[in-house]
Amino acid sequence: MRKFSRTVAALVTASLALVCLASRASAQPWSARTPLPPPTGAHAVGTDVLHIVDSSRATSRSIRTRPIAVQRWYPARRGTGAPASYLAEPSLLDSMMRAGYLDLRPDEMSGWRDVRLSARVGARAATPPDARGWPVVVLSHGLGAARAHYSALAQELASHGYVVLAIDHPIGGFTLAPNGRVLRPGVDSLHYPASPLASVVRDWAIDDALVVRRATALGSRGSPDVGAVVIDTTRVAAIGHSLGGAAALQACLSQPLFDACADMDGDVFGDVETSGIGKPILVLLSQPDHRGRPPARDSADSTRRQEFARMGRERDSTWRAICARQRGAPCFVVKLVGTAHFSFSDAPFQMPSQLRDVGATLTPATMHRAMVERVLDFLNHEMRDRPLRVLEPGMKEVQPR
Repeated sequence: MRKFSRTVAALVTASLALVCLASRASAQPWSARTPLPPPTGAHAVGTDVLHIVDSSRATSRSIRTRPIAVQRWYPARRGTGAPASYLAEPSLLDSMMRAGYLDLRPDEMSGWRDVRLSARVGARAATPPDARGWPVVVLSHGLGAARAHYSALAQELASHGYVVLAIDHPIGGFTLAPNGRVLRPGVDSLHYPASPLASVVRDWAIDDALVVRRATALGSRGSPDVGAVVIDTTRVAAIGHSLGGAAALQACLSQPLFDACADMDGDVFGDVETSGIGKPILVLLSQPDHRGRPPARDSADSTRRQEFARMGRERDSTWRAICARQRGAPCFVVKLVGTAHFSFSDAPFQMPSQLRDVGATLTPATMHRAMVERVLDFLNHEMRDRPLRVLEPGMKEVQPR
């Protein structure tokens, strides 16, 4: 399993490198990109930002508390609130631009200031269908990414009757602390012990549980504009992309609060490496489509391709082993053909040409629909007892249309 962890880390690093090379080669203004899709659920969507501080844990040697920014997405009443900006905290963009976020140039990101979402700020919370409140989903970003990069998925889930708590894990992405300080990846040393990613994943899993407890208290009190956003803590799921997906698995294993978890193209670390989770899990894996690509240019290119194929087989073997240790809990593993690592974010809409260069051949709309159908199918089944529509137990390879 540790070998597998190194393998997937290499795959992700290679994918990021290819994305970076492509982004340098072809800048694309926002106006030429595909806008985020409108939510398809029955509910309008509201959003706001909660700032939480865990005084019991240090973020690093220089930050003795743990500030966590959480964007809340919730079912809302139609016709209330104002259109939400893509970046809820505009001051973050300058920091992201200086840091070379995902290796994009500043002029490629500057248009994000003017983008408006379907979700609305200050929208009045809708009344849940029963006294229990809304089921809740905690959403974690990938390492070095910002929570805003998952806005399409977050507002889609909220439109289907979930309260989504999208976390900016401190220093793991881009977090605006309550005092206005921007915490950027790599600025403050994490000072973790010998197994750094395993330690990060455990910290993020604790973050996941903490924000549910704090958001429950804040939501029940409500606010003059939004009203009460009532969360049902008997129906809680953790989902995430990349390292955030690994944290979702860890949260299901170590935090009793969580009932199910979904991992979008994330590795496994720490405790999850050696034990089954024992709760329902969904794993969505990227599967680049290289059909029709030219033959290998040289022996080095051929060796690279063989290595990626070997790592893919090792990845599949590992997930089958994890499912076998589920102790009877459902395990769904889906490989989506025509996807790359960042297909499970807003990247298909923001930078589609870069994803195509790494084997992501699906259109943005097709990719989003394939992801949403499976995540919703899983959540509705595990948290609302609805029959499965598209998922089947075990590992499946799917070519979305």
